Amino acid sequence: MTTSTRDQSIDALEAFAELPDWLSALMRPGRLEASLREHVPELRDGRLALVECRADRLRAKEASWLARCRVVVRPASGVDGALAEPVEVVLVGELHPPSRALPTAPQRGTTFGEPGHELVLPDLRVHLRTEEADPGLPSLGALSDPQASARIIERLLRGSGYPEATVASSSPRVVRYKPGSRCTIVYDVDYDPPADGLPDPVVAKTHQGDKGAVAHEAMTALWHTDLAHGEHVLLAEPLGYLAAERILLQGPVPEEQTLKALARQAFESLDPDLLETLRAQLRRTAVALAALHRSGARYTRSVRWGDELAETREVLDRLSQSVPGLRDAGEPMLTRLEAFDRATGADPTVSAHHDFRPAQVLLGGGRLGFIDFDGAAMAEPGLDLGRFRGKLRDIGVTALAASPDGYRPDLLEERLELLDGFCDLFLDEYRAHAPVTPGRVLLWETIDLLTALLHAWSKVRLLRVEPRLAILLHQLRTADLSALP
Repeated sequence: MTTSTRDQSIDALEAFAELPDWLSALMRPGRLEASLREHVPELRDGRLALVECRADRLRAKEASWLARCRVVVRPASGVDGALAEPVEVVLVGELHPPSRALPTAPQRGTTFGEPGHELVLPDLRVHLRTEEADPGLPSLGALSDPQASARIIERLLRGSGYPEATVASSSPRVVRYKPGSRCTIVYDVDYDPPADGLPDPVVAKTHQGDKGAVAHEAMTALWHTDLAHGEHVLLAEPLGYLAAERILLQGPVPEEQTLKALARQAFESLDPDLLETLRAQLRRTAVALAALHRSGARYTRSVRWGDELAETREVLDRLSQSVPGLRDAGEPMLTRLEAFDRATGADPTVSAHHDFRPAQVLLGGGRLGFIDFDGAAMAEPGLDLGRFRGKLRDIGVTALAASPDGYRPDLLEERLELLDGFCDLFLDEYRAHAPVTPGRVLLWETIDLLTALLHAWSKVRLLRVEPRLAILLHQLRTADLSALP
């Protein structure tokens, strides 16, 4: 039987099925603990006891693989023989591929966990040092401090329509933190004097780069449309942005759970009532997304499908620098998606969310809200629809891991077919309220699925590789990509 060119480009993706051991070792259970016990003198001789450890980040950045580990140790003895308190040490550094020589840690006389201390774990090919601060988020210290954050909140509120606001105190609670990238903090605010109509709680976010500015622009634009009335969707009130400090302040959006949490529960249990609730919420989300797209809001930033293609190629190129052969495995499919793009032609742009996923949909009090506009852009509606559908598939397939049989082939096929129905329901409901070309949704969804697989490699998410490859292959083998040559 002759294999078509299209089948060859699909089959080539099997090269992404398994990461090499040198890349995956640090993230595998038990490997970091064993290496630390072997190579850290203070652990070997008993001066320190290892309480727990984990590698919480490893990702490709340009030509490097950046690592971040958390280690909790306890000194052998405390003051006056009392049991010493455990100490958390954050280690950052690089993993070195086999093509690069592993450096030797300098001998500086420092002990494990002290500022400036470095160590090499040769079996894991990592060179690490003690992290002393988060250089990517310089405002995090002030935002985490009750007194300093109260002054920041007051300053922003007085500049955004609440000139009477006097903040007596604020109680910060970190709800989301991605080191070096972003942090979200919720504050309970006490005003002096108290007054009706002042926002409480408030939410502050700080990002690396310009994402906070993008979010503030988008939220402000949306707040001046009919969406602010909350008929279809609730949005956070924009309360100000400090450019120099990269601090965004916004009002709250009611939340009992995210749509992601509901979807995970429904797909793990397959409870008929939960599945029906999920269908109803997907329909509501589609209506709300159509309203967002038709709001008339305008943003400075714009994103085209070619921009997405370029970003995907950049991730593939980055991986190929240390894992030869991956470019040859991924490029044929990207070339064919380019042909599909040319054959279908782009839809008109709308005010897109850009990072629209079930995790960005909040359910609470019988209402529905959208959050996280830090990627907002003028783009085809297919970007939001395709990305949302792709992530819904990811949630539904990874939910299989909670069952005893896991990714058994027959269960996987059954799950993929179930998800086809949920994704089609979402798209059909959207199309009842706003126009979109189904082929463009398919195009955006497919490249997003491919990018998600590449990110499972570039971020070394071992448990995501198998399901994401399965989802992508199912999409390519069953979807109507008839415009491909």
